[in-house]
Amino acid sequence: MRALLLALLILPAFPAARAEENEEAAPLQRYLASLQLGDNIEEVRRAYPPAQEWPTVDARGGVTRYRVERGFAKAFPARVEMLFVGFKKGRLVEIQLVYDEKKSRAQTAEKLAGEYALVYGEPRRSGDRFWWADGKTVLRVFPAELPVVQDGEHAVAWRTAVQIFDAGLSGSGD
Repeated sequence: MRALLLALLILPAFPAARAEENEEAAPLQRYLASLQLGDNIEEVRRAYPPAQEWPTVDARGGVTRYRVERGFAKAFPARVEMLFVGFKKGRLVEIQLVYDEKKSRAQTAEKLAGEYALVYGEPRRSGDRFWWADGKTVLRVFPAELPVVQDGEHAVAWRTAVQIFDAGLSGSGD
């Protein structure tokens, strides 16, 4: 009994125990795919020069979200099928990568979350969705559904996705 009481008193002194209680123990990187949260649209277009106009997929909560596919930009990240960027008041507040089929098969959401866990510690989890938060930034890893046409029929393809966004955003889409 004494040993248990002593362990309970000493446990909070260890950094690993405090990291679970304090979300700010491991600050999340705000950089993904050559973009950084806070960039303006000109900086994003410099990194991924448009080959055609990027479609707006969502404009709610003051965030305008664009979908950028490989053919929509003159430069594009390797092994990425789709990139989503969200802007609020002219600043980048959300970056989401959806990996291509080959990368998604090789690196499932669970495997990718395992890699991030080595850096940021154990994630919070809900089913097949993983996330970390540090009070300023949220990092999510999840399987994304992409509509596809197979054999003339509409179907869904599963891809691995990673997303970072400002913690103040709510209802950030997949």
